[in-house]
Amino acid sequence: MRYAVVENGVVTNIIVAPEDYVYPFEGEAIVSNEAQIGWTYKDGQFYPPVEEEKDDLSFTETTQPETSEDPIEV
Repeated sequence: MRYAVVENGVVTNIIVAPEDYVYPFEGEAIVSNEAQIGWTYKDGQFYPPVEEEKDDLSFTETTQPETSEDPIEV
């Protein structure tokens, strides 16, 4: 069976062990075929990490340094 090792509400490892396996370390091993390392476990459910929204900046906006100087006109 596939187990998700959960410590402090976060999946820290995935192991494969027999059905009667007893996890001997801190945390607990919970049967799951879906959970991945980094997922959270709360109220009997596994949840994937929430991805932060990134600003859609253009390449120029992300590579041009900001300056406090006004442009020089010739």
